[in-house]
Amino acid sequence: MAKLNGWKRLGIIASVAWIPCAGLYTFKVVDDARITTASGFTLRCEEAPDGSLQGSAKCDELSTNYLAKTGYEPWIEAAVVALVPVPLGWGFAYLVLFLMRWVKRGFAQPI
Repeated sequence: MAKLNGWKRLGIIASVAWIPCAGLYTFKVVDDARITTASGFTLRCEEAPDGSLQGSAKCDELSTNYLAKTGYEPWIEAAVVALVPVPLGWGFAYLVLFLMRWVKRGFAQPI
């Protein structure tokens, strides 16, 4: 079994910490945006252009219908944000490491 150096161990810790933190944060942000949009529909509906207030029940129904019609699950976006960067980050790190070693070999003195 290969031994892990300090940088790899640090990368594993960062990856494991990234997944739940980024997933939960993204879920909260996306879900809050949906709710804010639905609340905006309700507020705009209640404040009619002629200055009269429309029925609150009707406006609540419009925002509820918006949330139901979108049917968007924030978990999908949260999963993508949490999971996709991990292999991309590891791949980028190994690419940089490979290129640095390749350039270093080019400057090595022949024996």
